[in-house]
Parts: sequence; C-alpha cells; structure tokens
Amino acid sequence: MKKLNLLLALFIGLLIFSSCSNDDDDNETELSVVGGWTVGATTLNGEIITNQSITRLLSAENRAEFRYLILVGEGDLELTVFQGNWSRDGNTLTIVFDDADMGTNIYNITELTSNSMTWESEILGEGILKETLTR
Repeated sequence: MKKLNLLLALFIGLLIFSSCSNDDDDNETELSVVGGWTVGATTLNGEIITNQSITRLLSAENRAEFRYLILVGEGDLELTVFQGNWSRDGNTLTIVFDDADMGTNIYNITELTSNSMTWESEILGEGILKETLTR
C-alpha cells in the first residue's frame, strides 16, 4: 500500500510540474506600425522643439506619408506632404522618400505599444530627433 501511495504522490507531482505554461510565444508577436500616427512630443538633442509636422501614415502596402504644416510668408501655414517606401527590420524602420531632398531616413523604434510609438533618428549636422506618436 505504501508503494501505491508513493507512486500516486509521484504521479500527482509530475502532473503539477509538467503542466502547460502560459508563455506560448506571446512575446514573439510583433506589434504593427501600420496605421495613422499623430505626432506628439518632439525633442532635438533632448530639448523640446515646436513641431510643425502633424501626421505620419504607414500603409500596409509599405508606403509612408509624412504631412507637415510649414510656415510660409507672414503667419500662413501650408500643408506639405512627403511620400516614400518604408521597410522594417526589428526595431529599425527605414523610409526612402520619393523626394530626393528628403532622402532616406532611418528610425530606431524605442517603444511600441498598440496605441503609441516612440522613435529616434539622426539628423545630419543637427543631432538626434525623438518623436512620440499616438494612434
């Protein structure tokens, strides 16, 4: 009888320690950057800057659209749109703009949730631009 109780205790112990865990690749699901993003807080080299850009659109077809409000003349704002192709490799987002003056921009995604994203990019001769975006 003692052997049967011991075997039963071992069996129950094995069941407890070999049960399924709750980490079924949940951390491997990559959040999407596709969608419309509104630019919020923006810093250049850690200093808050007034940003005249208003939206970033990243389509499922890997097209990017950056919309800016640019000051022209005496207080007039003009909407300017830059488009290009985007690709993502892990936390690196690369956008090759159609406009040669915009060139290729590389963004390092430092935070991404379902509703917000923060990225950093280097602006040659100026420093590190950091933008916080929300959906």
